[in-house]
Amino acid sequence: MQIRPVATPQKANLSNFAAVLVRPMYPENIGAAARACANFGIPNLIVVNPENTDELKMKAMATHVGEKVLASMKIFPSLEEALQDFNFVVGTTARLGRKRLVYHTPRELVPYLCELSFNNKIAILFGNERMGLSNEELLFCDKVIAIPTTENASLNVAQAVVVVLYELFQQAAEPVFPKPRLATQKELNVMYRLLEATLEEIDYVPHENKVLWMTNIKRFLSRIELTAKEVKIIQGFCRQLLWRLGKRVILSVQEGQESQSDMSEETCQKEKVS
Repeated sequence: MQIRPVATPQKANLSNFAAVLVRPMYPENIGAAARACANFGIPNLIVVNPENTDELKMKAMATHVGEKVLASMKIFPSLEEALQDFNFVVGTTARLGRKRLVYHTPRELVPYLCELSFNNKIAILFGNERMGLSNEELLFCDKVIAIPTTENASLNVAQAVVVVLYELFQQAAEPVFPKPRLATQKELNVMYRLLEATLEEIDYVPHENKVLWMTNIKRFLSRIELTAKEVKIIQGFCRQLLWRLGKRVILSVQEGQESQSDMSEETCQKEKVS
């Protein structure tokens, strides 16, 4: 089963946000925007005066992930109508003309938008694929943001939606990545005994002070915070190397059973004690 990192938005009310596509030309971009909205927790997609709303093309790009957003999408003939219920409007642009008043990147502005979202509805405008938002359309905006890129870059409108909504979601949510189980002391002790035997067999342990040498090895490996799986890999490597060298290691019955739990019968036979 495939596991994905999942985050729960806590620092914003994402249901109060809407992605607004102004005069989009291609239905594929509408579908891709719906998919982006679904991926980053924005339930509202608004389209203003679209040129083409071919349902099959929109659904193909939305995939099953964005179907729900696409189904609830609202279409308006004018931007003024689309924005009448919103409290705050953010425009996006790739141009930095004198009249555009661009002072923010998405990352700089989203903390403020998240705080605002608990009691206000916020629209984020994305312009036409060919020309972006016009100066007249930017007049509706309280803030205008631009996505920093390389000098010759050109972002597709759907890509711009992904970037902005990603930044918004990252600020609003706190992702939790579960830590794997660390090895127990019993598992570590078996590993260290096998490791010590392996190092002795290849004559890599100073004979005058073996205890100090192994202490250094243990301190080095303890900094890595070895997981149970990683310990088993090291154990398996040592066993296989010792077997190839014709060396057999004596472990207690309890330790041997613990360390062999993930091994095949053939491998277990290779390390019978002598």
